[in-house]
Amino acid sequence: MLGLRLLIRCDGGPVIGGGHVMRCLTLAQAAAARGAAVAFVMAAGAMRDRVTAAGFASSAVPAATGPPDPDAPPHGHWLAAPWPDDAAATIAAAQVFAPDWLIWDHYGLDARWVHRVCADLPALRVLALDDLDDRALGSDLVLDQTRLSPGPRSYPALAVLSGPRHALLRPGFALHRPAALARRGEAARRVLILPGLADAAGLAPLALRALARFPALGVDIAMGAASQSRAETAAMVANRPGATLHLDPPDMAALMARADLGIGAGGMAAWERCALGLPSVAIRVADNQRAALAGLERAGAAQVLSLAQAMQPGRLFAAIGRALAGLPAMAQAAAALCDGQGTARVLSALGGNLRPVTAADAQRLFDWRGSAAVRAASINQAPLDWSAHLAWLGRTLARRDGIWLIYSEANRPLGQINAVAEGAADWRWSFHLGEPDAPQGAGSRMCAAFLHRLMTTTDVARVLATVRADNPRSMRLHRALGFVATPGPDPGLLAFSWQRCNQGAAYGYDQIRPTPAAAKESPL
Repeated sequence: MLGLRLLIRCDGGPVIGGGHVMRCLTLAQAAAARGAAVAFVMAAGAMRDRVTAAGFASSAVPAATGPPDPDAPPHGHWLAAPWPDDAAATIAAAQVFAPDWLIWDHYGLDARWVHRVCADLPALRVLALDDLDDRALGSDLVLDQTRLSPGPRSYPALAVLSGPRHALLRPGFALHRPAALARRGEAARRVLILPGLADAAGLAPLALRALARFPALGVDIAMGAASQSRAETAAMVANRPGATLHLDPPDMAALMARADLGIGAGGMAAWERCALGLPSVAIRVADNQRAALAGLERAGAAQVLSLAQAMQPGRLFAAIGRALAGLPAMAQAAAALCDGQGTARVLSALGGNLRPVTAADAQRLFDWRGSAAVRAASINQAPLDWSAHLAWLGRTLARRDGIWLIYSEANRPLGQINAVAEGAADWRWSFHLGEPDAPQGAGSRMCAAFLHRLMTTTDVARVLATVRADNPRSMRLHRALGFVATPGPDPGLLAFSWQRCNQGAAYGYDQIRPTPAAAKESPL
């Protein structure tokens, strides 16, 4: 990642909570440790101060008011200013910082905002962090780290990093994981209450009242120093032997690792608990946690209650009892969902790069093209001959009518992609992943990156492809990228074509109402 530049747009506060900023800060710190330059764009508030204290520059989104937005997403009221003003502040910051990627994590923004920013910065690539799937995102890559459902997304995305294997967790969770898993199954001795930084729901006092019926258990409570329930929680802790209140603990992973049961809200803390195999009673304190917590419950990793249920006398006590009775199975189920390596996987995807094919790639390309999987998906399935392959590569490197590139992630070559000019602004592409154990979704990321380069550096009217009718994976990928299928030259083949008018379907721009400034032809 050395030399990569990342600009992150996120907010936090009493209404939004701290989770969005904290997961972005985790990504920023890991990227900076690998040599990337990182800056933020944020609304004013304590969470912006926290980012600045961590050593990152932060540009401000000035607070402003505007007329009601009839097309605002459900959380549009979370914005400090109307989205066009927000976009203008982000553009100004990006023009100074010159990022390679814009990363945004905000439920109040949508594809209109992305479209506006990229209209001024066409070379910019965009990653959206989102776990709601309730609006068009308009981004090159989507990180949906809480998704456990195998079903299709409601809104389109060119490429997706899906599921808690991509959860943005701090390094301590992977570090403590082996020791934490080794002690799972022991008799329950300590419970950790994790109500969130602000505990606007009053979850800590609720949990302490329920635990009064389990006096033998030691209790740790971890919350922010500015938590809304701090005073009440501190008073209850003073009256319970073996209870400790931890304010802004520096090593949350260590606290979780020594606990036998967690009681906490959804959000990123749920995946932190899973990384350490910590069984939990998870309380849904916001509706946007519903899908993720339902997935945890289906997997057997948590007992789940709504906040209203947890407030009913006896319901939280009963859920704690059920969890204590099934700790070993719950620990195993939780640990299987998340291994704490998600941040590294996301950074590998962001660092994915395309470089020209060279003569030194001869053996690699021969091995890839000759593999059974690649040959089965190829139009020409004849076995390769080494001499003929070398001759082909020599001719290819001498051509000036096409682009032949190798795609890599984490400095590991994974696949090859190319496009050859056919007439006036028409290009025909083909590609394959050569490594059988390539990371999940690498093919769609390779194709999205290549399309972005082709569109921003070349005169392109259409991109054409021919796909075997017995290759459903390639057909799904082309359709996800916005290609349209037509009958091929024979019944065993399908022809696909992409042009700029198809772009709205792939990015979700056709699912929003364009404003005059956002109605310009998309540069993505």
